[in-house]
Amino acid sequence: MPEIALEPRPGDSVGPYRITRTIGRGRMGIVFEGVADGGGPVAVKVVTTELSQDEVFVRRFQREVAAAQKISHPHVVPVLDAGESGGLPYLVQELIPGGSLHERIEGSGTLDLATTVRLLTGPAEGIDALHGSGLVHRDIKPANILLDGDHAYVTDFGLAKDSQASNLTRPGQALGSLDYMAPEQIRGEDVSAATDIYALGCVIHECLTGTPPFGGRPSMRVLFAHLQEAPPDLSEAGIDPAAAKAINRALEKEPEDRPASAAGYLKAVAKAAGI
Repeated sequence: MPEIALEPRPGDSVGPYRITRTIGRGRMGIVFEGVADGGGPVAVKVVTTELSQDEVFVRRFQREVAAAQKISHPHVVPVLDAGESGGLPYLVQELIPGGSLHERIEGSGTLDLATTVRLLTGPAEGIDALHGSGLVHRDIKPANILLDGDHAYVTDFGLAKDSQASNLTRPGQALGSLDYMAPEQIRGEDVSAATDIYALGCVIHECLTGTPPFGGRPSMRVLFAHLQEAPPDLSEAGIDPAAAKAINRALEKEPEDRPASAAGYLKAVAKAAGI
């Protein structure tokens, strides 16, 4: 029988990196803090033992890591290194110290629209940079937007780590997180830049109301709502009607009806809100 790859623990080494603590765990990978000799702390993301046995997933992971390493953008967490250790593929990213947007929303309950636009404008530009490099993130959500003060970064293109979110996954394919999934994702169709823009609209809803547009329902009802229901009217939550309409443009059911770019979408929301 082939030897089973063992997932590392604090104190173990992954390539040249000594693992110091576990940051998060999800269906697809484990995120550690690690340090190499003479270097500062970094985030080391290791594929799970189960998915390391899936050749299709590993090839896609390696292809996307190679593409991500070519992206240099001030609002995308850079991929610093990648490799395989003990049979498990891994990637290394800069460690962002300020927690996630998910944690900020949990701590404050909601954010006002001006703060939301300020925090998400940079990540929106980063999402467009991913799209320009031929990548679709597929899992835009508050847990994958990291904060360092008011500077925000997009992370985790395809390697989910948030164990609290409900993820739909199957070997070799990351389908995304239920609360932020575009209709075409749910139908198993091809994803595109518009898929990430839909998720970004869901993130704005969560910032402003404390919950994604169809959150707080059983899983199948969330999926049905993404496919069939109009999103909540944010003007009922006190958002200016013009801004509420601009926000919900990202949540159109058909990809071609959504804004053409993430940054353009944020600019349109800011203009409608007079920010």
